[in-house]
Amino acid sequence: MRRSWPHRLASVLALVAVAGIFASPALADEYKIGVMHMERILQQSAAAKSAHDRIEREFKPRDAEIARKEQEARAAEAQLDKDRPTLSADARASRERTLESTTRDVQRLRQQFAEDLRARQFEELDKLKERLDRVLTRYAKERNFDLILQDALYVGRSVDITDDVIKALEATP
Repeated sequence: MRRSWPHRLASVLALVAVAGIFASPALADEYKIGVMHMERILQQSAAAKSAHDRIEREFKPRDAEIARKEQEARAAEAQLDKDRPTLSADARASRERTLESTTRDVQRLRQQFAEDLRARQFEELDKLKERLDRVLTRYAKERNFDLILQDALYVGRSVDITDDVIKALEATP
């Protein structure tokens, strides 16, 4: 089916308009774009380091207690292996059941610890991201950015604002 002359003209004009938008360097110069690397912010900012330290202080005693119980279970297993030839069948079965129960309890404690730690890390990360959003919004408005991206594949130095964002984050309570 052939298109009418007005339809072809409209299509050509639309194509020219779109090409003009993308080809116009003047339009590209009107936008101010910045890119930040979230991984660097999480590694280098004082706020992220502080959150990490809080979590470590909170979970270190519990981790040490679980490690102590794991060591006790390994020692009990080694002792059982050593005593096995001299134990009666009933005594051996009883100690094996006790050891299995202890091992399950320690594994459950370690799994619960890992879940609690992960939940706490997400909690701290959410707080940091909320603060970063506030700081970044203010930073963008003060410096007239039109667009700020996170973690691009390639970032030239002229648009990398990570160091400035870290400084702004540290300057804001």
